[in-house]
Amino acid sequence: MRNRAAEGVLEQAKAAATAKMIGKLLRKHPLIAAELVASGAARGLAVGIDEVRHLVFGGDATKERGSSDEGE
Repeated sequence: MRNRAAEGVLEQAKAAATAKMIGKLLRKHPLIAAELVASGAARGLAVGIDEVRHLVFGGDATKERGSSDEGE
């Protein structure tokens, strides 16, 4: 967070407030914090897999969004 805070006083205040909020969440609600970390990691993994699939196969590699040969 300190790297982002090098941009000015407002950014430093934002970084300090974020750090305080995260610290309070971890102390008062550790299970909720763990659930947030797990869900964020799962979402990050899903996005990463989609990005790799896009790089390897190019374009939309899945038919989840539908294709032109499907009937309406």
